[in-house]
Amino acid sequence: MRKILYIFILAFIGGCLRGYFTLIAGNDHFIATVFINLIGAFVLAFITGALPHLIDISNDIMTGLSVGLVGGFTTFSTFSYDSVTLFENNKIGLGLLYILVSLIGGLLLAHIGTKLGQQFENKEDQL
Repeated sequence: MRKILYIFILAFIGGCLRGYFTLIAGNDHFIATVFINLIGAFVLAFITGALPHLIDISNDIMTGLSVGLVGGFTTFSTFSYDSVTLFENNKIGLGLLYILVSLIGGLLLAHIGTKLGQQFENKEDQL
């Protein structure tokens, strides 16, 4: 039951953060979505790799952070909607760039986050 509560509370916070960044982006909210999703890709990989080695963290809180906070912050549905909208508005080049930056950038930042998180694992093994 605690896990569900952590997911609920942290997803609310993540969604509010996403809403704030989208709001300040105005009409070009697809730009905010790119940054939100890139940040989320990095943060998810980093915290799942590093936090268990930095602090004593329960599975429930870790799930709340990863599924709730980062899941509530990032958004695949908005990415999909924005991609289709750009194509429908004949902004083909921008749409392709949006998709490529989102996918390749997300994978790259997730990789970097994973590698940085693994450094904490390696330091713990040395102690």
